[in-house]
Amino acid sequence: MGALAFHCFSKTIDIPAGLRRQPLEAWSGPEGVRGISVRLTSVLRRSGVRVLGDLHGRKVVDFAWERNCGAKTLHELDSLARRAESGAPTNGNVPLLHNGDGFAIPESVCQLQFHELPITTRLANVVRSIGARTLGDLKGRSTFELLQYKACGWRTLSEIQQLIERAISGEFDEAQIEDSTAAAELLSLLEQGMAKLSPRENQFLLARIGGEDLPCLTFEEIGRRYGLTRARVQQLVARALDTLRKTWGPRIPRLLEMMKRRCLSIVCPLTPALLEQWIGESPRRFRLSTTAQVRLITALDENIPCWPEKHHRAGRIDYSTRKLDLDLANLAREAGGHIAVAEAYRKLTHERRRRLTTGEYLRMLRRVRCTVVEFKDPHIPIVRLRARPAQTQAKFVHERFNGSPQIASSSDVRPSEHAVVRQLPGDAGRPCAVVSSSGSPIPIRAKILSCQ
Repeated sequence: MGALAFHCFSKTIDIPAGLRRQPLEAWSGPEGVRGISVRLTSVLRRSGVRVLGDLHGRKVVDFAWERNCGAKTLHELDSLARRAESGAPTNGNVPLLHNGDGFAIPESVCQLQFHELPITTRLANVVRSIGARTLGDLKGRSTFELLQYKACGWRTLSEIQQLIERAISGEFDEAQIEDSTAAAELLSLLEQGMAKLSPRENQFLLARIGGEDLPCLTFEEIGRRYGLTRARVQQLVARALDTLRKTWGPRIPRLLEMMKRRCLSIVCPLTPALLEQWIGESPRRFRLSTTAQVRLITALDENIPCWPEKHHRAGRIDYSTRKLDLDLANLAREAGGHIAVAEAYRKLTHERRRRLTTGEYLRMLRRVRCTVVEFKDPHIPIVRLRARPAQTQAKFVHERFNGSPQIASSSDVRPSEHAVVRQLPGDAGRPCAVVSSSGSPIPIRAKILSCQ
């Protein structure tokens, strides 16, 4: 039964003098339980216990050696003795029971949500059966009452006790988090949480984010290396991330939310260089590189605009991104070739009345083609026009007419096509058609510009 049972059952039973002559049948069990169970009645009868006074001076653990006396029977006897003692206080640093029949949970930790706490699947099923959503919902509930639920045993009760102890010690406290130290604290908690993962989950997660000199691998590559399917590797990594997210209760989700708000407020994606600036002069030393940490933050919360590789263009070009790309190119051209990312967002949303959230803007910004984002200052990235190579620019081959070259430029001519301007018969200087080098006609919407 472990330390929890020893803590609960090793105390000497002290029955008040006025109750020692009362028969056991006069005492009913906890709420929802009628009287004393048949099993406990048989155990007490074999031990010679007929009235409450026969329990005085004995210990609950003394009955553990009786036949057919298990953990639930011992706890039922312990609950009976504690109620008879009329609220005698328990010993221990953190009281498991209050007034002998219920969990004692301070008000400061009552609001902790179970879905944010690091609990096992078994305990999650128990609290779901009870209908408890917060830690405070267990306040006043007896351990014997919880033992009546399916799959709730002493390990589950011990887990509840440890959870209460951790909450009281401040492990899940998020009230003291400051913006200036949020980045350093987040990285510290993440590395401590990774040390608590199983060796396989830790190894797969490091391979996924490229940490500790390991290459950044895909799920399929990790699966080939360890003889697993891609789906199984993805499942293990997802479970590791979920465990890591809940290791410190609501602290890591709150820190991730603070990082997201900070990025969106300055309209700047999170890069390794920016994360290094936010860590600042922190005395803490981290095992993972800043690039691996940014990848880990992205895996934990995809809503944070993270760019582990600054010049990586992710995703396909859709209509909205293409339109944004052209607008950014025009803004950069109007500003002399480059413009700050935050200033471009202000102009797009305020002057041009575009409905675009900061998160959508930063996500689409990573997929632009006509412009490029530079990070000379990690806090103030700029958008500049992308320099096109000469071979990709629109080139047109033209016939000379009367020794004067002419250029035809049209939005309908692809940059890779060679256009030829042909003369109208009998009307010098005017083209009759613009055709590509393959001979296919192109609609005449071309401007005719004379070159000296």
